[in-house]
Amino acid sequence: MTQPLVSLLLPHLREPANDQALRICLDCIVANTPLNFEILLESVAERRDIYAVVNDMAKRANGDWLVFMNTDVFVAPGWIKALYDARDMNTIVSPVMVECGAIPVSDRNLEMDFGRTPEAFRRSEFEHWVAQGAGWKDEWVDSEAAWFFPSFIHKNMFNWMGGFDTSKGQFPADLDRQFWNAWGQSGKHFRRARSWVYHLQAWSDGERPDATR
Repeated sequence: MTQPLVSLLLPHLREPANDQALRICLDCIVANTPLNFEILLESVAERRDIYAVVNDMAKRANGDWLVFMNTDVFVAPGWIKALYDARDMNTIVSPVMVECGAIPVSDRNLEMDFGRTPEAFRRSEFEHWVAQGAGWKDEWVDSEAAWFFPSFIHKNMFNWMGGFDTSKGQFPADLDRQFWNAWGQSGKHFRRARSWVYHLQAWSDGERPDATR
């Protein structure tokens, strides 16, 4: 069996609406990830468990490179190649996250509405937009302000730094932001690649914001 180059870590909060998003998430991964990869998919009892689950999956992963994933995020063609081509043990590489606008969009991300529910997701339209260049701006490479999930990191470096520090709390404590801060303070780097993912926003945590489109 060929060792995977990349391990995709995908914690999943089981409930019917989120299961619908998971189906699309997995379909996009399989269709749009041409590298050898593995998926570590694990159900979580409650959203608060996410960081501990990701830490455990990172230790069990067979790939040298990890991608932290969410089940309400759908990847575009070319997403993983751009991340992998930018790989560096001392760099966290992030894609450009496109968000639907169901809730306020962080200035770290880009607002474009390709649907706010799994059923309404206009995948072909999103993928065509990405193929046409998606309005890429070179300044986006400065990704210290990029979002946290998904992101691409070397397994040994993540584990060496202790993973997400669950002694400081559980979700919704921002342990991902704390890890990013520690990463930067240790002299390591960040980069955003020409990689694209689409986020339904607040879907995987069951909040269900106004999602009529």
